[in-house]
Amino acid sequence: MSEKDMQSYFDKLNEANSLLKKSLKVSNIDSLAETLTNISDGKVYVENDVPNKETVAKLESIYKELKNLNLTPLQLKQSITVSIIKAQKDDKSEVNKLMTPDAIGLIASLIAYEILNVQDKKNVNIVDPTVGTGNLLIEVIEQLSMTEKFKINAAALDNDDTLVALSKSFSEVMNLNLDAYHQDSIADWDITDIDLAVADLPVGYYPIDDNAKNFKTKSDEGHSYAHHLLIEQTMNNLNDGGIGIFIVPSQIFQTDQAKKLSEWMVSSVYLQAVLDLPATLFASKEAQKAIVVLQKHGDNAKQIGNVLMGTIPDTNNPKLFEGFKDQLQDWAKNFKG
Repeated sequence: MSEKDMQSYFDKLNEANSLLKKSLKVSNIDSLAETLTNISDGKVYVENDVPNKETVAKLESIYKELKNLNLTPLQLKQSITVSIIKAQKDDKSEVNKLMTPDAIGLIASLIAYEILNVQDKKNVNIVDPTVGTGNLLIEVIEQLSMTEKFKINAAALDNDDTLVALSKSFSEVMNLNLDAYHQDSIADWDITDIDLAVADLPVGYYPIDDNAKNFKTKSDEGHSYAHHLLIEQTMNNLNDGGIGIFIVPSQIFQTDQAKKLSEWMVSSVYLQAVLDLPATLFASKEAQKAIVVLQKHGDNAKQIGNVLMGTIPDTNNPKLFEGFKDQLQDWAKNFKG
């Protein structure tokens, strides 16, 4: 399978998306979600004669061409992610909604794999409470599935209905089983029995103080940080001993609300790792993020003696990155039940 086929897939997907966008008069991301649903269903969804017959015929012919391009799952995913990046750029999407890069998903899945492997888990229920475009969750599912060691069920939540639709249609084209829910993740969840959470958390203030008041990480005055509440809410919803892998601002422990977060962590979860992501992944020092790994109390979980800390080397530096993988393996041995 050549790069040419991937380029061809991207070009045709783009062409189909432009046609549909023009008909539906919606944003690029809205029409991309519907385009992917159509591709997965193998037919064009029509409501009140929109899109018209001529456009439907054109779209069906493009979908057929796309089907004939036999991409591997990874190539298919890459073509779709490039389309998402383009659509978000054209829409000038806000920073909190931008797609999580593959490199971050790869690192999150490595961490998840080492822990789940040591725990000898066969069935894994994963949730992403702030799924966004779906790229982080889908990358983790794909990477874990390639090992052929786990049977994975996945669920996704987000308060943006367009992004929920996109992550669902993205997963359908990838042939993955994903339950997606449009909701505020700081409100009550309907899903239970979760072993693992992965999330690239949106950063900012949470506007509904009435919901925030039930959380230990809430601010004493004014609005609370949404990303603090989301971490607490997610960990509360995991099974005993469950793992949360969170992508957070590197400065998370240095803000005015950090004290409340640290107090909650000390009393309610085990902080097992704090790792700065490679600086090359971010446009500026302010935008830099870290991965925090937390474990819920119960079910043989314990605080690891040496919390894994440091900066993850660039994934493009194989020698250093291999060294990081060795470190990860040693650290993960502590999760043996």
